[in-house]
Amino acid sequence: MSIITQTNSTSEEFSHSISNFFHRFHLSDALKKSNAKHKKGHPVSVIFSFLLASIFTHGSTYRSYQKQKEELPFSDKTFRNLLNDPRIHWQKLQILIAKAVLAFLRPLTSQDRKTTFIIDDSMYTRLNAQKVECAALQYDHAQKKYLKGFRYLQLGWSDGNSFIPVAFSLLSGKRKIQSNNPLGDQRTNAGKRRAQAFRKGTEVTVELLREALKQGVQADYVLFDTWFSSPKMFQEIRTLQCHCVAMIKRSKKVHYRYQGQMMDVKQIFQANKKRRGRSRYLLSVQVEALVDNEGLPIKLVYIRNRNKRNEYLVLASTDTALTEDEIIQLYSRRWNIEIYFKMCKQYLKLAKYQGLSYDGIFAHTTLVAVAYMILAVQERESKDDRTLGELFYLLLDELSEFSVAEAILQLLDLFQEAFANEYVLDETVLNNIIEQFLAKLPSSVQNQLKGAGTS
Repeated sequence: MSIITQTNSTSEEFSHSISNFFHRFHLSDALKKSNAKHKKGHPVSVIFSFLLASIFTHGSTYRSYQKQKEELPFSDKTFRNLLNDPRIHWQKLQILIAKAVLAFLRPLTSQDRKTTFIIDDSMYTRLNAQKVECAALQYDHAQKKYLKGFRYLQLGWSDGNSFIPVAFSLLSGKRKIQSNNPLGDQRTNAGKRRAQAFRKGTEVTVELLREALKQGVQADYVLFDTWFSSPKMFQEIRTLQCHCVAMIKRSKKVHYRYQGQMMDVKQIFQANKKRRGRSRYLLSVQVEALVDNEGLPIKLVYIRNRNKRNEYLVLASTDTALTEDEIIQLYSRRWNIEIYFKMCKQYLKLAKYQGLSYDGIFAHTTLVAVAYMILAVQERESKDDRTLGELFYLLLDELSEFSVAEAILQLLDLFQEAFANEYVLDETVLNNIIEQFLAKLPSSVQNQLKGAGTS
């Protein structure tokens, strides 16, 4: 990747980091397997590396190209053609790169530590979206209004220390901005992408999980919030041989079988005595979720709000062998995906791509995910001495995870948002965690990110 020139020592050091990541995790092989072909005689790896590096520079990709065009062997049309290539399987590419990164992280994680998939969505806004392919009006629960763009549905992986984006989909909706968006030949990668964009989020969630598992990405549990929780979702994920840990709504419409009767979570709560004193949780019961008359065992854990006695959150686990503390700790990892969304939007130019084609937007979002993986690897290496390769790494203490007390504090911080049907971390909490993440990165990476984030 020496073809990419930089203007100062910091940029050169950062360019070396990208090149090292490229070779270390075999991105060239992943590109080939994802049907990314040479463009007009230029290796696709060179073009992809330029696009990846541009995520960390000031301004747009085109501006970055203009600064380097005398040294680059391809035209701006060439890299645009790569971004808009309908044949490339961008979803598969990200999964393959994530799989390679996870192979690096696995030896750093104790075999006793549980790994998790995390599912969530976020707004991908395109305010000037009249001509953006597949864009639709999406309801933003944070701002309480409709915005133009996509639902950014993300599947990630976490071991409690690192978060790795595995796969995503950009979902459209019924309220399309352009009415004439043909799906194309659905046997092609472009056609499949577009068809997926118009399916329900819960269906696409299962599709992303199934594809990740098919490619060899494994995790012990799947975490998600109330927007994805339902008995049907629990059952579908269990058919994939994964367990769920999720938050469920306090709804009167969803019933579980408890002691031979169908009851909602509020009725179950009212029918039981609560734990007294300073217990971390109020109640823990085992119920059955019924789907097509088949029962699925689920453990419900009610978490108290110490400030308001009549408020509680309900966590559910399909693994009834987990203790209440383990369920709380595992679910606390879901915050990692909120941090990922904010990092991508604030520092990695997620929504700053101005292309109009759905293929180009999808490709750019994949580049952003790979850029985050570079940061995740560097952040992990900076805080885990075992990545230096010492033979005695097994003797070192495992990197610390959220304690149960810390996990509960984060849950309690979210009560106000949870009862307003908006379930996100407080902005101050997110910013503090991101600052800690950035502080562990090499200084050259910090400088490059802060420059890119302010452009």
